[in-house]
Amino acid sequence: SHFGSSHFGRRFPGFRLCQPPFERAPFLVPFTAMPPKDAAAKAKADAKGKAKAKAKAEKQEEEKDRVQAPDRAAFEEELAKIQEVIDGFQKEQQTLAEKIRERSGGKEEFFAQKAELRAQLDEFSAKIDALMERKGDVNKAIGDKRQEGIDMKQQLNKMKKSIGYTSEQEIDERIASIEFKLWTDTITLKEEKTYLKEIAELKKNRPKVSQVNKMEESVQNRDYGAGFKEQIGNINEELALYRDGKRKVQEKLSALMESRKEQMGDLPTIIEKRDGIGKKIAEKVAERNALRDDFRAKEREFNQYLAEQRKARQEKA
Repeated sequence: SHFGSSHFGRRFPGFRLCQPPFERAPFLVPFTAMPPKDAAAKAKADAKGKAKAKAKAEKQEEEKDRVQAPDRAAFEEELAKIQEVIDGFQKEQQTLAEKIRERSGGKEEFFAQKAELRAQLDEFSAKIDALMERKGDVNKAIGDKRQEGIDMKQQLNKMKKSIGYTSEQEIDERIASIEFKLWTDTITLKEEKTYLKEIAELKKNRPKVSQVNKMEESVQNRDYGAGFKEQIGNINEELALYRDGKRKVQEKLSALMESRKEQMGDLPTIIEKRDGIGKKIAEKVAERNALRDDFRAKEREFNQYLAEQRKARQEKA
C-alpha cells in the first residue's frame, strides 16, 4: 500500500512524496524550501542592498547637479594681473602727459597773438572786398558809358544813310537841280511825279541834317569815362596799400605758426601715442569689468545652489 503524503511528511521531514507516471513505488525527492529564519535574513539583506543602491544613485545624481564654488583666489590673481597691466599703461600715459604739458607752454599767449593777427587779416580783407566792389561798380558804369556811345554812333550812321546828304547846302543844290530839270526838260508824267516826290523827301530831311551834325559833334566830344578812369586809378592805389598791409600781417602769422611748430616738435606724435594708450586702458578696464561680472554671476549661482540644498534637507528632515 502507498503512504499518505501528510503521513510521509511527518515521518521524513525535508522530503516530499513523488508519484511517477506509472504505477511504481513512490520515491523520495529533497525538498528545497528554506527555514523561516534564513528567508527573513535574506529579505533584510535585499532591502539593505536596495537602500544602499538608492542612496548611491541619489549621491551620484547630487554630484551630477552639484555647483562648484567659484575660485576666488584664481579670480583675484587674474584681476591683479589685469590691474598690473592697467597701472603700467597709466604710468606710461602720465609720462606722456607731462611731455605734452612741457611742450604746450605759452599756449594762451600763442592763441592771443594768432587771434590778433587773424583779426588784422580780416580787417584788411574787408577793406579790399569793399574796394573791389566799388571798382566793379565803376567798371560797370564805364561799360555802360561805352555802350551808350556805340549806340549813338550806330544811330548817327543810320540817320546819315537815310538822309544821304551831309549838309543843307547839298540838299538845296539837289532841289534846285530837279526844279530846273522840270522847267526845261521834256519829261513824262511818271518821271515828273518821281522828281516831285524826291523834292518832297529832300525838304523833309533838310532839318534832319542839322540834327545829324549836332549828334556827330556830340559823339565826337563825348566823355567816355575819363572821370571813371580816374576813380579806378584811386581805387587801385588803395588796393595796393591794403594788399601790402595784408601781406605783411600774413608773413607775421606764418612766422608765429612756424615758431610754434618748432616749439611743439613731435608733440602730435606724442598726443597720438597717449590717445592710443588710453584706448588700451579702456580695453583692459572692460576686460576687468567682464571678469568681475562673470565671477559675481558664478557666486549668485553657487549661493542659489546652497539655498536649494538647505531647503531640500529641511524638507527631508
